[in-house]
Amino acid sequence: MLKQFVVAEPEIQDQEVDQDYELVVLASDGLWDVVRNEDAVQIAQTEKGAARKLTETAFGRGSADNITCIVVKFHHDKADPEEPPPSPPQQNFEVKPESEETEENDKANSPPEECQQTSKEEPHTTHQS
Repeated sequence: MLKQFVVAEPEIQDQEVDQDYELVVLASDGLWDVVRNEDAVQIAQTEKGAARKLTETAFGRGSADNITCIVVKFHHDKADPEEPPPSPPQQNFEVKPESEETEENDKANSPPEECQQTSKEEPHTTHQS
């Protein structure tokens, strides 16, 4: 019944991100119906936890639609484009032959020597009638 009011065509924009772009606010109609672009930018620039603050603002202004918001902040000055990002620390793994690995596993899975049974006698059991 509501199909006549719902637009299935998404709004699509391709944009090169350069030094002029500080942030992007991606949000659903629930935000944009009640928050002006200028207000969203001002909140995104000044508030810590901007996406949460924007959704709370939209809710507080009586948005009747679902409210979804993501704020992406670009930190252009933090990275040198000619310098590659640091590599994660390398981890070295030693591959042991299977026979050594099996012996170590057997030792690790066996009880300590003081708990091992040393005599060949059968354990004593008591039967009650």
